[in-house]
Amino acid sequence: MLRARTRTWVPTFAALTLIGGALLGLAAPAQAQTRPNIVVMGEDADEDSVPRGNRIFQRVIAELSETMNLRGYNVYDETAVAMGITQANRVRRRDAELIEVARAVQNPPLDVVAVFQVYASASKSAYSDIVRPEVRIPGRLLNVRTGQSLGAFEVAGLQLPPLPQGCDRECLLERVGVEAKSIAADVAGALTSKLDGVIAPRRAADAGAPPATLPNALPGAEPPPAAAAGGESCGGLPTAYVVRLTGFSPQEVQAAEEYMAAFRCYEHHRPVRSGGATAEYWYETRSDSARLGRNLRLMLEHMSAPGQVQFSGNTFVVSRVATR
Repeated sequence: MLRARTRTWVPTFAALTLIGGALLGLAAPAQAQTRPNIVVMGEDADEDSVPRGNRIFQRVIAELSETMNLRGYNVYDETAVAMGITQANRVRRRDAELIEVARAVQNPPLDVVAVFQVYASASKSAYSDIVRPEVRIPGRLLNVRTGQSLGAFEVAGLQLPPLPQGCDRECLLERVGVEAKSIAADVAGALTSKLDGVIAPRRAADAGAPPATLPNALPGAEPPPAAAAGGESCGGLPTAYVVRLTGFSPQEVQAAEEYMAAFRCYEHHRPVRSGGATAEYWYETRSDSARLGRNLRLMLEHMSAPGQVQFSGNTFVVSRVATR
């Protein structure tokens, strides 16, 4: 009677060199990294803030979007991308609703939400009848998937020109709108500078490149290309994913974890939970979802483990298909 042989998979530098070359081929060049998709949204839950739909609000959101667009970012109109899933022109919305709407939009997938508020008023001088407008615009950037704060900036306290005598409501809206548009350009410039710093390319040696040695390495084996090519850079928005492995043996889970740590532009990972047949990780990387999905499929191929990779939201499910 023939006895089936049980093969234990042991990761080696030779295998990592093979997959490292393939993964570098998929990931290169670094300049191909796309910039994040941005949606600009106004939070007007505070009754003292300028509500959505007001002409001042519209001038501010238009200026924020245009400035970010000119800086090279992909800026999408909230109404255009979310009108099929939520009621358009809702007012007095809190940030929780804004974030939920941004996460619900799947076409296109949104990476960053720029949230702003507009406060506008006019105050009369204590010594004369001169009336000056006052405008304050705070803004902040949030990672849609993780909720991480990417930066914040506020313009306030500027000495604005006084309003003309007899300035009615129409005059007030126009004058304040002009000033708010100018201030919005400054806010947008600061926020995009902060975002530029977040997605700035990092050298692979500083971006989670594999260590010089790995466990179970064969003597004399060369390091993977990802470790050797320390001069290559990784640019893009740092993004976190949930990677769930199901149906793998403990040895295969260990091998998969070493493979994921060798992926290009890897930042770090943290186990969330682990069981007999399931392992789940919080995985942070500067690679986009398409590249990470290709790398996971390549990992299965090099492990000779039949399986499937599913992706939804920010979760990858890697399932091993059991065979006789």
